[in-house]
Order: sequence, then C-alpha cells, then structure tokens
Amino acid sequence: MSAPKSALTVAQVAERLGTRPHTVTAWIKSGELRAIDISQSAGGRPTWRIMPEDLDAFIERRTHQAAPKRTRRKKRSNIKEFF
Repeated sequence: MSAPKSALTVAQVAERLGTRPHTVTAWIKSGELRAIDISQSAGGRPTWRIMPEDLDAFIERRTHQAAPKRTRRKKRSNIKEFF
C-alpha cells in the first residue's frame, strides 16, 4: 500500500509549521493530527503520511482569533441633580 503523491511526510509538515518532527509525531499519537501509517509490517515502526486537507483542518483548529474589543459601559449613578 502506498500513499498518494500529495501526501506529506512528518519532516515536510514539521518544516512547513516551523517545528520539529517529534512534535508532529506527538500530535499524531495524541489524535490531534490525522495521519496514515504506510509501514509494511503491522508491528514495526510507523511511517506516517499526512494528507494536505488533514493538515489544513489541524491548522484551522489551532488558529486563534483575537476576541473583539469590548466596550466599557458607562457607570450609572442613582444621584439626580436638580438645578
């Protein structure tokens, strides 16, 4: 079984995200990042491939957008002035 040509290796994903390969592997093992194991033997060392759409979904989930600025409400006072 072989991965499609567009699939990315752990090293390629690490380079794109500016991180180390073992960090990408940790994301795969934790279930945060979907990957396909294309290794020949079931019990051996995994050979991971990441599909571009899975990488895009991972990046989208981890993208932080700043919350809109909250406006302060005016303090209301119970004092009424009668002039």
